Amino acid sequence: MTTLLRLRDRGVADPFVGAVLQFGTYDMSGKTPAGRLLDGEFFIQAYAGHVADRTNPDVSPVYGDLSGLPPALLVVGSSDSLLEDNLVMAARLSAAGGEVDVCVYPESPHGFTLHPTTMASAALEDIESWLADRFLDA
Repeated sequence: MTTLLRLRDRGVADPFVGAVLQFGTYDMSGKTPAGRLLDGEFFIQAYAGHVADRTNPDVSPVYGDLSGLPPALLVVGSSDSLLEDNLVMAARLSAAGGEVDVCVYPESPHGFTLHPTTMASAALEDIESWLADRFLDA
């Protein structure tokens, strides 16, 4: 998401017909309910370091101006600790006027599409279909 924001701000995002975002982390500030689930975790330090303002969109894109982005598909499992973070991002994208689809896969943990399971196969097929629809419209 941060890359899309940076590309949009540089006028380069128009070539994208869509973005698939899988089980992302969008709030590293610890200020939203979703962000508080991760507050103090090791990877926040690894990702954000000692950035003073963790609501900066470069660190927590949920706080950015989300207008003018390509359509997005958010993919997440219902058992993922980042589920709420993804739902918040979807709501913010929609509120900014964006086209957003959310697919929540039952009983699926974080990173589930990286494993050879039936649910992962279904999700990957859904992603391919979503992207194919965007390329046909382009």
